Formats: sequence, C-alpha cells, structure tokens
Amino acid sequence: MREIVRPRALLADRRFLNLWLSQGIAQTAQNALLFSLLVVILNITNSSIHTSILVFCFILPSIPLGFAVGVILDRVDKGPVLVVTNLMRAAGCILFFFFHADAWGIYAIAVGVATAGLFFNPAVVSLIPSIVSREKLVAANSLYNLTLTGAQLLGIVLLAPILLKSVGPEGMFLTAAALFIMAAIFAARVNVWHDTAKAEARQGSNFANIPTEFRESWRALVSDRRSVVALGQLVLSSSLVLLFAILIPRYMRDVLEVPADNAALIFAPTGVGALFGLRFLPTFTRRFGKNRTVVIGLAGIAGCMVGLALVVPLEALWAKGPDALDPSNILRISALQALVMAFAGPMGFFYAMLNAPAQTVLHERAPPEMRGRIFATQVVSANFISLIPLLMVGVITDVLNITAMLIILAVLIAGCAMLSEALGPADWEEDPPDWQKREPARA
Repeated sequence: MREIVRPRALLADRRFLNLWLSQGIAQTAQNALLFSLLVVILNITNSSIHTSILVFCFILPSIPLGFAVGVILDRVDKGPVLVVTNLMRAAGCILFFFFHADAWGIYAIAVGVATAGLFFNPAVVSLIPSIVSREKLVAANSLYNLTLTGAQLLGIVLLAPILLKSVGPEGMFLTAAALFIMAAIFAARVNVWHDTAKAEARQGSNFANIPTEFRESWRALVSDRRSVVALGQLVLSSSLVLLFAILIPRYMRDVLEVPADNAALIFAPTGVGALFGLRFLPTFTRRFGKNRTVVIGLAGIAGCMVGLALVVPLEALWAKGPDALDPSNILRISALQALVMAFAGPMGFFYAMLNAPAQTVLHERAPPEMRGRIFATQVVSANFISLIPLLMVGVITDVLNITAMLIILAVLIAGCAMLSEALGPADWEEDPPDWQKREPARA
C-alpha cells in the first residue's frame, strides 16, 4: 500500500514550492482578467454574442500555434518560458488599462495575451514529473488541481467581482499585472533551466520536424484508450470553466437581476464546495477509481445546473411556505439568491472531482519525452473542440434565454458522464501503457 504524501512534504521542495506559487498566482490573475473582460464587454455591447467573441479571442491563438507548442516545449528550457509568458501577460494588462473602453481594442489585446499564455500551462504540467518523484506524482497532481480549481474560483468568483465593485476595471487590470509579475518572479526561482525533457529531445533539434513529432505524440496518445478518455475529460473540464465564465454575468443580470460584480457573494459557496471536494478526492479515487470519480463529478454538475436553471419556479414554491423560512429574515438575501447558493456549493464539490484523476492518468501514461506535446495537445484539443460550443452559447442565450441554455448544457454533460462510464473502466490504472511494457526500467 502506497504511503500517503502530504502537501507539506511536497512544498518542502523549494523548486516545487516556487512552481506551485507561480502557477497559482498566474492562474488567479488569468481567471480574474477573463471574468473582468467579460463583464466589461457585456456592459459595452449588452450582448452575449460579444462575450463569446471575447472567449474566442482567448482561444484563437491555440489553433495555428498550439500544435507547435508542445514540440517546442520538449526542446527548450521551460524555466525561461514561465518567466517570459508571465511578463508578457503583465504587459497586456497594462494595455487593457488604457484601452478597455473599446470592444475591438479589447479583442486585439486579448489575442496577444492569449498567445503569450499559450505556453504556460503545458510548461507547468510537463515540469511536475521532472521535479517530483513518481511516488509523489498523485499528490503533486492533486495539489496542482487544488490550486487550479482554487485559482478559478478565487479569480472568477471573488477577486474580479470584488475589485470591479471597489476600484473598477482600471484597478482590476493593474492588480492583474502585478500578479503576473509576482508569478514571473517565482518562476525565475524554480531553477529548472535544464530539465530532463530537453536533454532527451536534443537529438534532431531541427524545428522543421515539428509536424512529424506532433503526429508521433498524437499517435502515442490515441493508441492508448485510457489516455483518450482522460484527455476527453480534461477537455470537457476546461470547456466548462469557459462556459461558466460566459454565463455567470448574464445569469446574474437576467435571473437574479443584480449586477455581475455581486457574484462574489452569490457564488462564494462554490469555493467552499470545491475545498470539500478536493479534501475527499483521494477517498473517492481509492473507492471508486479515477474514471468513476470523474463520472460522479460530471453527473453532479449536470444536476446542479438543472437546479440553477429552475431557481425561479423553486423560489415561487418556497414563497408559499411559512414566513419563518424566508432567508431575508436572517441572512439579508432573497430566497432566489439563497437557492442559487444552495446549488453553487455542491457544484463546486463535484467540479473538484474532474481534473486531478484524469490528469494523473495522463501523467502516468505519457512517455517522458513527449509530456510537453501531450499536455499541449490537451490544451489545443480543449480550445479547438470547445470553439463552436462557446460561440453557440452566446447565440442560444440571446435567442432563447439563460435558463434554456443551462438545461441544454446539463443534458450534454450528463451524456458525457454516461459516455465516460461506458468507455473508461474504473480499474484503468492497472494496465500499464505500451511504453512502460517495452521499457520497464523507465517506469
């Protein structure tokens, strides 16, 4: 039986500590920046279609460049990549400070910021196995995903709404720039200027081979069914974050009839639920297996989204009850807001079950010399596959309404849960990948 590795033991390693801090700060800044821009765009254009265009600008660079990112990361030192990408995004935040009143100016800057950040996440993820030992890999991935989820919630639910309400968009953009600079400082202290992936990739360093090497990594990925299922789950998880970011401002305005910057209060239970979910995640994975844990998370999210879609009729039923049950008598919030908070908490709990199990599968099954390409493939796939749905979300929301959109998404997520259950057995970790069977010494 494996010894349980505690986060404190991982953070005692200064390299991992600095990588973790850089990742957490940069992700928080990125999510807060995206949510703030969505609110600004919605205020300027009064259209969900334009918020979808903004998200499109953030994922657009990955389509022409994403296929080369992984190959490049497997050939260069990843430490400088982390530093440069954070500094470039800080510069982008300064540009937003000056040009945030013009929608088309925002779109242009967003493309530049997204291009700079395209290398960051794959570099962080592919560095983790180079820094921690194999027996600590599951714990490192759990901590990484705890930070990833925490950064999403902190940036989207707390930091951006609070700063938008208190200091406005200008203060938010300056804060994001400062956070990116802090992330660059911590990245410079990771001290992984000559990582193992680069050493293994030095042979044939001709960048003209990028298409060939990407095809090799793609074949290695799709030849392993468990890796394909895990990749699909990570793609869906990444897409859900973007979809929530698009829908929350419209949901706040159309359903709750309050400004979007009040999301910090209404959706705060999401963060509490996620913390509980991550706390119990190891127990779930030991009992149900990695794949079934993700299935449970997807099914739970689908149910919570149905609940969020039906808060108005549920509030009408609640109003027929005794006055003592009216939350405004105690909490100073309406019954409608209380219902949203009641569904937001469990949704955070179930979302916490998505990333870590699937990412651990990819870490365990990806050949070491292809990790950069494999995780870049994840990012490219997530952006490419989610491109049409993200654009359609804005159109459907404008044509129908936010409630119909939530119901549609809930049905699609439930379908993905059933597909994952059918394709991914609960005991998938017991069958090693082909490269480990051929070269057991590398495991």
